[in-house]
Amino acid sequence: MTAALAFPTTGWAQAQTAPAKQAEKPEADEPTDEILVTGDRNNRYGTDVVQSGSFRNAKVLDVPLTISVIPSAVLKSQQAIDLIDAVRNTAGVSNTGTGTVAYNNLTIRGIAVDTRANFRLDGALNMLSATAFPLEDKDRIEVLKGASALYYGFSSPAGIVNLTMKRATPELYIAENTFFDSNGGMGGHVDVGDTVGPFGYRLNGVAAYLDTGVDMSKGHRYAAAGTFDLKPIDKLTLTADVEYFEKSIDEPALFLLTIPTGVKSVKIPDVKLLDPKVNIGGADWDANKTHELNLLGKAVYKFSGDWNVSAYWGRSRLSRKRNNPQFTPTNLTTSIDPTSPTYGAGRVQFSAQQAEFENINYAAELAGTIRMGNIRNEILVGVSRSIRSLSSSPNVRTQFTQNFATPRYIADPHLIYTPLPASSKVDDKGVYIFDRLSFNDVIQLLGGVRKSDYKNDGSINVATKTPYTAKPTSYSVGGVFKPVQWASLYGTYIEGLEETPAAPSTTDNATEVFAPTTSKQYEGGLKLQPKSDLLIQLAYFKIERGAAYSANLPGTTTLHYYTNGKQVYEGAEASLTGYVFPDLAIYATATILSARYRDNGAIAGNRVDGTPKNTWSLAGEYQPSWLDPDLRVTAGVYHTGTQAINADNVAFTSGYTTFDVGASYTLDLGGHEVVARVNGQNITNKRYWASVGGNSLAESLPATVKFSLGFKY
Repeated sequence: MTAALAFPTTGWAQAQTAPAKQAEKPEADEPTDEILVTGDRNNRYGTDVVQSGSFRNAKVLDVPLTISVIPSAVLKSQQAIDLIDAVRNTAGVSNTGTGTVAYNNLTIRGIAVDTRANFRLDGALNMLSATAFPLEDKDRIEVLKGASALYYGFSSPAGIVNLTMKRATPELYIAENTFFDSNGGMGGHVDVGDTVGPFGYRLNGVAAYLDTGVDMSKGHRYAAAGTFDLKPIDKLTLTADVEYFEKSIDEPALFLLTIPTGVKSVKIPDVKLLDPKVNIGGADWDANKTHELNLLGKAVYKFSGDWNVSAYWGRSRLSRKRNNPQFTPTNLTTSIDPTSPTYGAGRVQFSAQQAEFENINYAAELAGTIRMGNIRNEILVGVSRSIRSLSSSPNVRTQFTQNFATPRYIADPHLIYTPLPASSKVDDKGVYIFDRLSFNDVIQLLGGVRKSDYKNDGSINVATKTPYTAKPTSYSVGGVFKPVQWASLYGTYIEGLEETPAAPSTTDNATEVFAPTTSKQYEGGLKLQPKSDLLIQLAYFKIERGAAYSANLPGTTTLHYYTNGKQVYEGAEASLTGYVFPDLAIYATATILSARYRDNGAIAGNRVDGTPKNTWSLAGEYQPSWLDPDLRVTAGVYHTGTQAINADNVAFTSGYTTFDVGASYTLDLGGHEVVARVNGQNITNKRYWASVGGNSLAESLPATVKFSLGFKY
């Protein structure tokens, strides 16, 4: 895991305030078990510490992998609502395989982020992400790229997305924010925090009406969250997180193309001719409804100066009902030719399905430091268990004739959800040890090993009920060289473990369960931090993993799910984040990526679908203090390169670039701070394919202007 190569810190930290008082800043090269205060620091661009996994309170320069941290300053400045709004500031992150309004299926470096294994709350709880997370109760978002299985267990080698909750304030804090947009959406957010003696709390509530700007795509979302910190004695820290949220939104249909057997190239609809405000499905009843409850409790006991024992328990439960609208053109020649009399002809399919997801995970760790002169040996030993359950009903499919150019309204057929079957279960247990030797804080040698005990009960495969068990051992090694305190060179090798997805329902071997696979990651890079709020990162990476894809059986039109061969991802990344001048903060990132299939017959050498060849972004905030220190101006430009629509590479989407602008103004009203914000997203109303992969294409949303007015009491 990424965390496997970080030094083992001495406790579960939060990126917020201590329950009773502000924690003193640790020495520059020392880990700490105290809860670090970010306060004003986290209200600025840039960061110098990380909170994920065993990286808790690690300096960015000491983490031998690529990291992107999006602090609350960026979330507020850009008025981020959906996760993609935040992580688009990270190079190599894109959306794939789903529509754009219900939630985001992310890829990092072209690899899908597992919705059941790769999202973490406060570095611990394995959250379920087949829904949209609220961001109003989050303090920061971290994207740690690369294999994560050594620390967290079986997961995709894409990386970990860690969402850190807001925590108690040292004194009474009350804030309210009202927001609305040019489509008619509106809502409110209340944030309250305080510390009383040894006890601190933070409460957040959100209610919003949603209007995406697409015809008949409206809904609502609600969230209620609380974090609680207690320090009953000096050596013991207890924390708890509770978060509930729900969302209901009518989904526009996405395109699902049927590719004839043996075809080497096809045309796809011209997105420039499509109006992003038009709902090609023609339905206002196909809601995607989700609600999720997350619970997390942690305890840290510091029994000696440099040693502590810690434990956590967490549970994430998600319920979902959806109709999954998909439009399939009748003919990939005439149906997409605007001069044809049958332009736009096709069928729209609705697939009613309900599902229940649950993750329960817990862990216990012993961490400490042995000092021998200028040599520091940091050790972490732990045990963990993750139990993932899923119950998903068979799809109830209904088709209607439709035309994407001139869609007609389709009345509600009142689809009935089939009953939920018994839950399938994955049980992933592990024992791990990580060690970091630091020689005068100039040379650091890192290593880790994990022994796993994995079992998939196979019940998702209704035909065979074939279970799968494995007890693999995986390793990691790395090194960091710091010639000066503000620069580091690093290199790592990490072995990851991941579940192979079951065969999809569109294939002849649907629900078949496959053996887990091992991934290998190599990365080397340079990090420079000339000042605490400016970070430069350069990295080269190569990831090899088992391939899984759908293709026709030889000589037939039958779609089959294969798991043979490899996928190889190789590329380079660069980023510059923070304050280049006192009044100018920027987030600049770029990725160049080659992602191809290998050792798998006809598709060997093809590009992995849904994987951009390049992505880059440049966003910033300027405070013209010479004119008015209360004024801030923001702008951003975001680019995504070409993508293959499937593993056969029969067609590619064009690259696209979007532009944002915004501003905020802070004023004093009767002794209370008032902040007014406005942000325009995709101000040129660029039309592009926002989600690509697996023969599917999802349109971009219309241009939107967001407004908000916030008060602090």
